[in-house]
Amino acid sequence: MPPHPSPNQTADPPSGASTRQTDRAKLHVDIVTCSPARNFADLAISDALGMFRPAKQQKLALIDIADDDKCCVSIARDDDLVVGYAAFHPPTAVESWGGDRSGEIIELGAVEVDPSYRGQHLAQRLLEASFAGGRFDHTIVIATMYVWHYDLKQTGLSSLDYRRMLERLYQSVGMEPFRTSDPEIRSDPANQLMARIGPNCPSDVRQEFDRLRSQQLAAFGV
Repeated sequence: MPPHPSPNQTADPPSGASTRQTDRAKLHVDIVTCSPARNFADLAISDALGMFRPAKQQKLALIDIADDDKCCVSIARDDDLVVGYAAFHPPTAVESWGGDRSGEIIELGAVEVDPSYRGQHLAQRLLEASFAGGRFDHTIVIATMYVWHYDLKQTGLSSLDYRRMLERLYQSVGMEPFRTSDPEIRSDPANQLMARIGPNCPSDVRQEFDRLRSQQLAAFGV
């Protein structure tokens, strides 16, 4: 999965997209929280969900994630069509956060919504549903925001305005900015690290989070 979550995939759907061009006011989209892979493996996926990779490949990646007990894939579905998703998974080994020794630091890897379903606040609904019920209350959920994943062309936003938009979205579920000297985060002022420390997060998990942040800071003499 890519390291940066996007609240809305705003590029025009490719030719032949399965996006439904009906009256948006009549659409009823269901949010399915932490869906097992078997529950959406037979669903179609909107061709417009291609921000990170072609939609069919993205669906396969989501199935792989959903089959892992440490992960969570929440989907937005319009009947038999997946029109959005939020994916949570442990940090990968190639990331500095992959050195987590607690096993309780989870990454919000991606949020993507079919742009023709705008106006229904699906990105926020996906996140709120994913965090509901105390699912992540004993963990720390991180999100790494990188300007090279921002959809600036279609939104018309500046990179800093796009970052602020993401910050508002993530703050709606209790995430907040954290200081880091991760070289990729520091490479552009529009990049950001955000995290939600669960209200029941054990002290050893918080210590591990701080250890990893301190390693990053110390590496740059900050």
